[in-house]
Amino acid sequence: MSTQLRIDRSATAQVVRVSAAPLLTKIEVSGAIAGLVGGVTMAVVGAILAIAMGADLWKAPKLIATFVLGLGATAGTGFVVLPVIIGSLIHLALSALFGVLYGVLSCRIWKMPLDYGAPVVFGFVYGLAIWLVAYFVVLPVVNPLLLEIYAPSFLIQNMVYGMILGMVYAAFRSAPYIHFETRSPAKA
Repeated sequence: MSTQLRIDRSATAQVVRVSAAPLLTKIEVSGAIAGLVGGVTMAVVGAILAIAMGADLWKAPKLIATFVLGLGATAGTGFVVLPVIIGSLIHLALSALFGVLYGVLSCRIWKMPLDYGAPVVFGFVYGLAIWLVAYFVVLPVVNPLLLEIYAPSFLIQNMVYGMILGMVYAAFRSAPYIHFETRSPAKA
């Protein structure tokens, strides 16, 4: 009877431990914050490139808003409040989500170090991969209107997003992933 009681206690303790585990860890939160900073930077770079090319400054957020509002989001010229706000919120939500994915990939799956510029290089490649998948696979199926954004501009924005994501993530996650053991001279 006492053996059965011990088993029940350990099972209860495991349930308590599992339910007490945090839903979000520093990896995910750091990734989300870095993704938001990268997303804002991407939007600023996109606005600068749109102005330089003589395009509508608000075209990208309005095109993103077509996911929710349909073709009516692109009807007005210039700044139109609802499509710009909805498109910007969708953009920032996706930026945070991709930031969390970056954190999980770099820290939990590949266990990359945070020094020697590795997060920035991985971020650059990550931004390039996002552009490739989005531009050639996802957008043609989900929302072909977003392909109206000039491809080199969209590529530059994604690479900037990735590099800023990597820099900010490394700043938030200041401890290296891999800790090497050092042997004391007495044990060697």
